[in-house]
Amino acid sequence: MTGQVLVDSDAFKERFESLAAKAQKSIYIQAMSFEGDSVGEWLVDTLIASPAKDIQLCLDSYSKFVINDRFIYSLGYFKDEDFRAEVKNTKAVIKKARANGIKVKYTNPLGFLFLQYPHRNHKKMVVIDEEVSFIGGLNFCEHNFEWHDMMVEMNSAEMAKSLSNDFHRSVAENDQSTVNNLGDTKMYYLDGYRSRNIYKDVFRNIDEAKESIQIFSPYVSDPLLTYTRNHKAEGVKFDIVSPGINNKNIFKAILTNELMKGYFNFYEYQGRMSHLKAILIDGKKLICGSSNFDFISYYFEEEVVMITENQEIVQNFIDNISKPDIANSILKKSLGGKRSIVVPLVFAGISRLCHVVASIISLKYLFRKSNV
Repeated sequence: MTGQVLVDSDAFKERFESLAAKAQKSIYIQAMSFEGDSVGEWLVDTLIASPAKDIQLCLDSYSKFVINDRFIYSLGYFKDEDFRAEVKNTKAVIKKARANGIKVKYTNPLGFLFLQYPHRNHKKMVVIDEEVSFIGGLNFCEHNFEWHDMMVEMNSAEMAKSLSNDFHRSVAENDQSTVNNLGDTKMYYLDGYRSRNIYKDVFRNIDEAKESIQIFSPYVSDPLLTYTRNHKAEGVKFDIVSPGINNKNIFKAILTNELMKGYFNFYEYQGRMSHLKAILIDGKKLICGSSNFDFISYYFEEEVVMITENQEIVQNFIDNISKPDIANSILKKSLGGKRSIVVPLVFAGISRLCHVVASIISLKYLFRKSNV
């Protein structure tokens, strides 16, 4: 397998446009968020112009209710004319896609009284002609495209087949919780709390670190944080790179509070929101995909995660993400003050509630979905 790390949306757009224009067989795209702004319009227009015969777009039902990080059934919807126009245009762009032969499927309905709201399909992937594939963090909306992010391109028919199979299972709402071993790379298809035993295999990479662990995520939290604190070998350097401008400040508060325990270095990425999701082990192994390595992903969300020792991709990540991002970050120092009592208590309460709700959802879906 060959591959490369595409940094930020412009690099992905250029590469995707080139491949879509030459595609002959199929283009499969999965994302959590899709919006009728300039990015959503660009994607649909690019797909319509492609000669590929089978074009499918799989979106989470989240996009039917949340646009630009705002809930459409709110007072803001009635007060903001631009917001209403974007909601209306999202429906129009989807209608245009379908009218031009693009199959669009919304998965994971929110259910009665939104009781299934936590259970989202958070995957981001693209498969073209079952030869070239991408995974990473990009959703198809303007604000996400403005964030610092990445998509990993992989040129491998075997990888594309693995991702294509998962895509079709998502479309059929027959989601899997499994691992595909592809030589120097493993693909993890995760389904929240149902996949807790598979997550153990992901976390074991922390135990195996001999020199360094670098986590890049805006929302990193438990169970990964506590696991790393308790399991990393003595002397292993542990760095967390997370944005100073965070759209969910509770996670910044969690990291600031944890920093006082002294078991990691906190690099605060500067300039804009970073939506990156990756773990680099010893500079030799890369864990990346759609998971934010937070409690929401762990308990509720369907994710795709790759663990690779492919040195071309790993080195590409080091050169284009790890080194420049740390250089563009401020090393935050613990002031050695008293840790907040409120933050860990609130977080522990939320985590416990997630555990209970996820257990209930897991039981329900166990009988409705295949587990292989």
